[in-house]
Amino acid sequence: MPRLSIKRKLLNNLEKVIIKRKCLAAIRDLIFDSGDDSSSGTIDDIITHGMERAYTRISNQRYAFPRKPYRKGYYREVFERDLRDVEDENGSPPWLTEDEFLNKYRLDRESFYELLDMIKEHEVFKHRMGKKGRHQTKVEYQLLVFLYYIGRSGHGASNPTLRQLFGIGRGTAETWKKRCCEAIRSLRDRFVYWPDDAERLEIAKRFYTIYTFLNCIAVGDGTLFPLICEPESDDAPDYHGRKFQYSLTAMIVNDDKKRIRYYLAGFPGSAHDNRVYRNTDLGKTPNEYFGNHFFLLADSAITNSSTVVASFKCPQGHTLTPEQERFNSLLGSCRVTSEHTIGILKGRFQFLRGIPMKVTNKKKSIRRILRVIDCCVILHNFLMDKHDEVPDEWLEELNDDDGASEVGAAIGEFDYSNPILVQDSSERRQRCIDHFKDMGMI
Repeated sequence: MPRLSIKRKLLNNLEKVIIKRKCLAAIRDLIFDSGDDSSSGTIDDIITHGMERAYTRISNQRYAFPRKPYRKGYYREVFERDLRDVEDENGSPPWLTEDEFLNKYRLDRESFYELLDMIKEHEVFKHRMGKKGRHQTKVEYQLLVFLYYIGRSGHGASNPTLRQLFGIGRGTAETWKKRCCEAIRSLRDRFVYWPDDAERLEIAKRFYTIYTFLNCIAVGDGTLFPLICEPESDDAPDYHGRKFQYSLTAMIVNDDKKRIRYYLAGFPGSAHDNRVYRNTDLGKTPNEYFGNHFFLLADSAITNSSTVVASFKCPQGHTLTPEQERFNSLLGSCRVTSEHTIGILKGRFQFLRGIPMKVTNKKKSIRRILRVIDCCVILHNFLMDKHDEVPDEWLEELNDDDGASEVGAAIGEFDYSNPILVQDSSERRQRCIDHFKDMGMI
């Protein structure tokens, strides 16, 4: 049985009383009809007429009874105060300094307004013609709430916190976050894409100049996004990760400039990195992304192949040869760019350090999480292009013992730069080792 609002219940009761009184009046007129109008204007007629007017008035208003103002206008003052970057008419300086704005909203003012210009004309922010209700509030207000939300981990950006901080209700916060998420995800093809042939060659040159790896265009690594809530799904035990109680596993592939070129998220925390990589498009159709020349670097968790050069894994009870150890050291100095990329991503958008959303048996629960993760990746690349620096205190501790090997050579013609036509899992890595031997680095 449908649930009725207070307004609908009141109108139904009025309808019953009005109909009842009209029926009684009609019966009375039939019984006591004297042919004159002496009975008009009686108390009963006045009461019935008043009820009809009350029914009309209530049906034409939004709520059954007048409501008190609901924090009317307060949130505008909060947002305008944070957005003000010049002195006011009284000579007071901006409420937030540049550093305070960066810490609160995870990007500087210039980047904020550039992002605002890119999404403010999105269809989701437009008032639809003929649709009832008030017009939307300013897009910049909605964007500030979303940026604050993804910049906090755990319950730091819960709806009660947003209400206290900005003076908005729970439903308002959810609606604003949903709109901004949809608008930002519309920029995905603009900021998250795999390089074409010309760009792959440029990336390979930069990798060679800095790290001496020939034909390398990317570095891949897996990471975990912790969940602060226990999943309420049938496969909840699968979300137990190796580091956190509950988490999601993701594969991040970046270039030398720490831009994320490809990623795949959504696997439960127990999923191995190699399993996630096998399910990526890079692992399923490698020739479409690497051709016969290029490859990516990875750690020993990912299986070595013609398009993946992984570090040597030491078997239990054995030791690596000096040649293998040296190769792992050279690979680690390049692969640390992946650690930096993931550290910057999680450091700026701390939503990824403690996702405050619950996974259930409904597919839309995990989709909501993946949409926000998608926004974080898009904004990461946008800000990397803008050179929006990340403060050191935001970054996680990174193991960079070797550092980068600065080699100022240009790419030349080597025998091992020939395309690999046979899908041999060891040939690509052996070519890299031979190349380093010729360079005198092993």
